[in-house]
Amino acid sequence: MKLDYRNYVVQEPQPAPRTRPQAAFPEPPVNGIDTWLMSAARWCHSAGLSSSEALARIEAYDGSLRRRLRRGEASRAVGKVYSTKLTPSDRFERMPKPPSWNPAETERLHRELGTAVEDLVLLSPAFDPSMILPGEILQKLFPDPDGLLCIGESKRRFKTALLVDHKRLWQQQFTVPAYMTAIWGLTQDDTKSMHAKSNTGPRRYIVCDFDEPPPEQHPSIILHLAKYRPLVLALSTGGKSLHAWFPATSSSGDDRLFWRLAIALGADPVFYRNRSQFARMPNGTRDNDERQHCIYFDPTATP
Repeated sequence: MKLDYRNYVVQEPQPAPRTRPQAAFPEPPVNGIDTWLMSAARWCHSAGLSSSEALARIEAYDGSLRRRLRRGEASRAVGKVYSTKLTPSDRFERMPKPPSWNPAETERLHRELGTAVEDLVLLSPAFDPSMILPGEILQKLFPDPDGLLCIGESKRRFKTALLVDHKRLWQQQFTVPAYMTAIWGLTQDDTKSMHAKSNTGPRRYIVCDFDEPPPEQHPSIILHLAKYRPLVLALSTGGKSLHAWFPATSSSGDDRLFWRLAIALGADPVFYRNRSQFARMPNGTRDNDERQHCIYFDPTATP
């Protein structure tokens, strides 16, 4: 279905060259810490700070962010920015960014649709999706018996292998929503890993994680997005948010339009930027022992 954005106020940032850094150091957002790290490193670079000064300034925020910085995370961002050779013409050129969440629009959808989690369960083509074994769901999502999947108990403990070689799937937290091209790849800092962009294949699913909109709005947002793209799966993360899986297509332009709509309605853009981003395992278990209940599943909508 062709997407119509006339009812959505989405401001397109215009790329513009800059001759000096922005006036203020970028404060970290509630979400999108990965993006903030790169922005902060670029600010320090353009302000003439050394790499060690940049690292110290960024790490001073550790403890006040939404989550703690992972080991080497800040140093990788600084290293990448400070090792990149930029020409005067593109030094301060900004790439277009996805839109910001439009809270007025999601509130309107919630008032008009009034969808609840129970409604998504009743609409699910698969009966009682929370009782389906994770392995059975993954077989439908990834039917290729020779396809490699990256599945993790945590973001530090994971494995890339054939589906039949993954064990105790109900105890796993994460899966990459795409086939992997190889068991091993190289990370941005040239470390060998089973979970890297370099060994992640083309995007198979568009995963929308709604953190910013109030939880009661999530079902209505998902049902609205399902007007534009078939809904494959929805699950409760065991925290405060819902995840929704939609099939990706061979048209990058259509997918980009769908992403823009989803992000304007509160989807976290981290999945848009990173196709290797871990998604929650359907009917898996979170690290706090909460189940990640699947509340909607349509195996006929898989790509």
